[in-house]
Amino acid sequence: PRRPVAVPKVAGWPMTTAEAAKQQAAAGPNVERTLDLGNGVAMKLRLIPAGTFVMGDAAGSLDEQPLAAARIDEPFWIGQTEVTNQQYNAFDPDHDSRYIDQQWKDHVLPGYPANGPTQPVIRITWRQAMDYCRWLSKRTGLDSSLPTEAQWEHACRAGTATPFSYGGADTDFGKHANLADVSVRLLAVKGVNPRPVNDPTPFEDCTPKDTRFDDGEKIATDVAKYQPNAWGLHDMHGNVAEWTRSAYRRYPYHADDGRDEPNAPGRKVARGGSWRDRPARCRSAFRMAFQAYQPVAFVGFRVACKVGSPKQLAKR
Repeated sequence: PRRPVAVPKVAGWPMTTAEAAKQQAAAGPNVERTLDLGNGVAMKLRLIPAGTFVMGDAAGSLDEQPLAAARIDEPFWIGQTEVTNQQYNAFDPDHDSRYIDQQWKDHVLPGYPANGPTQPVIRITWRQAMDYCRWLSKRTGLDSSLPTEAQWEHACRAGTATPFSYGGADTDFGKHANLADVSVRLLAVKGVNPRPVNDPTPFEDCTPKDTRFDDGEKIATDVAKYQPNAWGLHDMHGNVAEWTRSAYRRYPYHADDGRDEPNAPGRKVARGGSWRDRPARCRSAFRMAFQAYQPVAFVGFRVACKVGSPKQLAKR
């Protein structure tokens, strides 16, 4: 049996939804800001308050332990949604997120489209995501980057200590997140004009899933279709996993050990899980890691921006 994991005590944490909203409102005069990316394309940001929370999960994977109190010293902006294909194409018009493969298909169609304008961009390396953030900094004047692991988990939890911002492992996620659910069965297709197999065998329907719930989507879908967390963020759980700035290192998390530096060596952490992951892999504390040069078919990103001056904070 695993040894019990100590959980640090943090004053004022966890919070209720009302308390989290109150803390966010106190962080600045505006909790939402819109960036102009050109050609009618915009990006919405949400203000995340400073604060301290417990990072990790006592019942989670070993790389989520030991738990530690993580301090976010300053408020910051973060994307209300994952960066979409349309938003990424404002930076790189040639990028194509392409298709999500179907199982047992013929070779007439490439798969289900993943390149819709408001679907999250995928097949982006960590380096490309960082390049996008540098471009965004130049365009908007905001100091932009990927969120650190601590910033990401703080924003995802929105004051909660539960495995998900919307509840526990048995909570019906259908209204909250796009995870691997009963809809994933639709990946099993057959025919010249491929159609889902009506009654697939276990061999045909081979993607692991939680069949208790149905979120209505079989692959990554348009952002903001599901209910946001208490700080107004959509799709922090599922849809696509998200790159963070941090290198994958052992816990406890220490912000001053160099792991958050862009030049830190080693694999980079992705958070949040995706449409192809069961709930356990989409928890607030769950960690994935990939090489910085690796484009992944279920990993995208969202941006984080420094607040800057009080004058900048007051902008919408």
